Amino acid sequence: MIFARRRYRADNYVYLLAAEDDAALVDPGDPEVALALAAAHGVRPRWILHTHGHPDHAGGSARVAAALGAEVLGHGGDARWYAPDVDLAGRDALALGRLRLRVHGAPGHTPGSVLLEWEGRLLTGDTLFWAGCGNCRSGGEPARLARTFLEVIAPLDGALEIHPGHDYAVPNLAFALGLEPGNAAARTRLAEVEVAHRAGAEPAPSTLARERAVNPFLRLDAPGVAAAVARAAPDEPDAVARFVALRALRDRA
Repeated sequence: MIFARRRYRADNYVYLLAAEDDAALVDPGDPEVALALAAAHGVRPRWILHTHGHPDHAGGSARVAAALGAEVLGHGGDARWYAPDVDLAGRDALALGRLRLRVHGAPGHTPGSVLLEWEGRLLTGDTLFWAGCGNCRSGGEPARLARTFLEVIAPLDGALEIHPGHDYAVPNLAFALGLEPGNAAARTRLAEVEVAHRAGAEPAPSTLARERAVNPFLRLDAPGVAAAVARAAPDEPDAVARFVALRALRDRA
């Protein structure tokens, strides 16, 4: 099996999944980078998968599909940005040749955001980042994103590797440490990421268990996070409202 990623633009990631001759690209926002990634591994992807429809992730899809003769799969809730050949709405599993994936509907960053689970990895697009979550400025709804975190992400296996659509780890961890200066796990993760960047390498993936130790959006009840939210929104007792208040704090950071 092959699992590979490649950076494009400043911080976007495209991913390649392959099992023998069956291969898929995930979020090929830059068609040249996506096609080069596939060529470097000697595969010709038959499918293009999208975690959501924003143009920096889906904008290269048409050119990649034309070059490869590939089928495009994504959630119809994001049809304002692109038109998938196969709508993932209501699907919880995919069989693409030898590739077997679970699909988790994850609205909030966009109406049609999904998480793609494959071989112990969770491709999270712009829903869950290393130490953060997506904003809701372009077609999103913070309360829906909160419910995705509380109802979809919270029950998932902590061993899953987290593979996001962007590397925003440094600013996200800085925000997290501003809320919890004594969080040793966040400080360790920040050091790891900075070492990788200085070496010109990509950061190692986190796991969901590690995210639960560092990501404030998964730590609403941690004392430092809870105190910051209480100062910003003192009359918001329920978890959805507290998540929304935390997202607003991050927007202003």
